[in-house]
Amino acid sequence: MHVLIADDDAVTRLLLSSALTKLGHEVHEAANGPEACAAWEGGQFPLIISDWMMPDLDGLEFCRRVRGEPRTAYTYVILLTSRAGKTDFLEAMNAGADDFFTKPFENDEFAARVRVAERILGLHANLRAANTDLERRVLERSVELAEALQAKSEFLSRASHELRTPMGHVLGYAQLLAMDPLTDEQAVSVNQILTSGAHLLKVIDRILAISDARPEDLSFLETAPEVPGSDPC
Repeated sequence: MHVLIADDDAVTRLLLSSALTKLGHEVHEAANGPEACAAWEGGQFPLIISDWMMPDLDGLEFCRRVRGEPRTAYTYVILLTSRAGKTDFLEAMNAGADDFFTKPFENDEFAARVRVAERILGLHANLRAANTDLERRVLERSVELAEALQAKSEFLSRASHELRTPMGHVLGYAQLLAMDPLTDEQAVSVNQILTSGAHLLKVIDRILAISDARPEDLSFLETAPEVPGSDPC
């Protein structure tokens, strides 16, 4: 893991660098706040260990700048200081620090804090990977749904056009029959053909309208056509 340590004390930097190297990490050192900011802006450091009191730019402000820069990967920040107390701890947390401990530090305690940071960073990475995978799956399903809806719309359009032509022929022949002398029973049957055929044409036209319309343009569906002979109750 790449670790950025920022401290104006050379001895402290040496101790931190030595301890981190023994734990298997790569270390980049900064002697003050501006150097730390420049290193942070130019690289990727999952873990930052910064002294609280540094010239030009202290650890709290450096931490605030880290938190103010949006990055995909999370950065774990530990503040190191000779100060102690509940007030200082809360101030560090409010600035965005993840951990806070006083110096001089013990190697065992320091190693434990770093291992905690590694576990938390691992959890963040796993969560980020899971979110990325979920977003990918949602996108894939959205594309599949859009393709399915498009196929359905095309099918409805083709089917409606194919139904409209023979229905027009049926109505045309019924109209021709209505022009000839008919018995009362024949007239009733022809009229029923014309009425039912006209209703079916309206249904087909609505199917065509649905297949061609966007979701926000489907207000015409609120009033459905009445079916001939149906009971309104």
